Amino acid sequence: MKAIIHRLTLLITSVLLSFPSMAELVILQYHHVATNTPAVSSISPQGFAEHMDLLEKENMVVVDLYEAMQALDRGETLPDRAVAITFDDAYLSVYENALPILAKRKWPFTMFVNTAAVDGNHNVAMSWDQLRDMQRQGGVLANHSVNHPYLIERPETLSIEQWLDQEIGHAQRRLEKELGISIRMHAYPYGEFNQDIIDWMASNGYLAFGQQSGAVSRHSHRQALPRYPASGIYANPKTLVTKLHSLAFPIKADQLIEPILHDNPPTLSFAFSSDDIRPHQIQCFAGGQGAISTKATRQDGVITVEAKADNPITAGRPRYNCTAPSIQQPSRYYWYSQFWTNTDIPNR
Repeated sequence: MKAIIHRLTLLITSVLLSFPSMAELVILQYHHVATNTPAVSSISPQGFAEHMDLLEKENMVVVDLYEAMQALDRGETLPDRAVAITFDDAYLSVYENALPILAKRKWPFTMFVNTAAVDGNHNVAMSWDQLRDMQRQGGVLANHSVNHPYLIERPETLSIEQWLDQEIGHAQRRLEKELGISIRMHAYPYGEFNQDIIDWMASNGYLAFGQQSGAVSRHSHRQALPRYPASGIYANPKTLVTKLHSLAFPIKADQLIEPILHDNPPTLSFAFSSDDIRPHQIQCFAGGQGAISTKATRQDGVITVEAKADNPITAGRPRYNCTAPSIQQPSRYYWYSQFWTNTDIPNR
C-alpha cells in the first residue's frame, strides 16, 4: 500500500510540475475613454465597450486588483483567466463613458488619481464628488502622485524621502481625507521609476505598477508590476486577445533591472526554470526594430536568456518584449517586458 501511495504521490507531483507557470493575473491599463482626446492615450467609448464584450467572450474573470494582489501574497491561486481593469489620471471621460459599462456588469476596477488635477478643478478631470460616486459603484481609488511628474527627475534641493513624500505621500493623504482610502497602491506617472523609488515604495508599503507589458505572477516584483496598455495603438481587439491569455515567465523579483538607460543599446539578461518553454523559441523584440538578437540556452534545468538590439534606442520610453509559446498550450504565449527610460530625451 505504501508503495502504491508513493507512486501516486510521484505521479501527482509530476503532473502538477508539468503544467505551465500560469499567469495569475493580467492587468489592463487605460487613460481617456473618448474620441476628442489625444489618440496615443485614448480608446473610444465604442472601443472600450468592445473590449469589455471581449472579456466576456473569452471567459475572463474580472477581479479586484488589490484583493488579487493580496491573494497572491498569501500564496493563493487566482481564478484562471483573471484580469484587472485600471485607469490612470482620473479623466472625466472615464466617469462619463466607462463607468456605466462597468457598473452595469458590476465589475471592479481601479482608478489611479493624480490629486492636483482634482483639487484644481481641471476641466478634463473628475471632481471629488464624482470620484466618491465612482467608489460607490465598484471603483477602487489609488495613488498616481500629486502633479504627475517624472519621478526620476528629483529636484536637487530635495532628498528622495522629501521628494516622494511631497508627491506620493501627500497624494495618499488627500485620498485618505477625501475618500477614506487606506490601501497603498501607486501607478508610476509615465511608468518611470528607478531603484531609489522602488526602495522607497517598498519601505512605505506600496504596491507599485508600471507601464511595461506582461502578466503578473507570484514571482513579480511588487514595486514594478506590469500592465498591458490597451489604448491608442494597443486598442486592437485582435492583438489584445493574445495578451489576455498570456503567461508569465517565472522570473523572480530579484532579477529586476533598473530601467534607466546607460548603455545604448542595452543588454537584457534573465534566467528561470521551466519545462514548458523551449529555449530556441524565445524571441525578444524592440520597438521600431522588430526581432532582435536573442540567445537562450538551457543548462542544469535553468534557461538563461540574453537579448540586445542591433541599433541604439531613440525613443524616450522603449521596451524589450520577450515571448515564447507554451509547449502544452501552443496558443498561449509567455510574455516578459523590460521597460527602459532614455533620459537623453527630455520630453518623453
